[in-house]
Amino acid sequence: MSCRATSYPKLCLKSLARRASKIKGNPELLANAALSTTFFAAQTTSRLLKDASRIHSLKPNEVAVMVDCIADLSDSVQKLQMSTKVMDGGTKNNDVVRVDGSDDVIQVQINYIQMWVNMALEEEETCMIALANMNVKGRVKKGIRKRIVKVAHLTSNALDLVKSFALAHNK
Repeated sequence: MSCRATSYPKLCLKSLARRASKIKGNPELLANAALSTTFFAAQTTSRLLKDASRIHSLKPNEVAVMVDCIADLSDSVQKLQMSTKVMDGGTKNNDVVRVDGSDDVIQVQINYIQMWVNMALEEEETCMIALANMNVKGRVKKGIRKRIVKVAHLTSNALDLVKSFALAHNK
């Protein structure tokens, strides 16, 4: 399993390059690293978006779109954080609660992680659509959109790698 299995392989390689020596092709470590990287990128982008909405003089309708987008990104960050926590410790934690009577705790956790990452991606896409429809100054809009697109691509890659980990786990 590698970044070749993702939607954005170049971004995957670039974003995980510093962790390559620790990952060494391990599907769980690869998925975990992708989730962590995505979480921190989303968190940073969310903060920058909040700052941008305060710094630039925006019209009331633009402010409304930015507030919605900030809420979307905050929700995305929360879902990525939950995923990261479960991926980080869940597969190694003996205190994990079994859900739906499943004997395979890891598979249940993977299912939740996939659901949360998919929901995070939907939140980011909602924000991108809102920004696309917003009539904001070109440079501001481009800068914000560029960051959100990058986070969405990282999230997509993380989802791909979690799915690959799930497949490897089921073998």
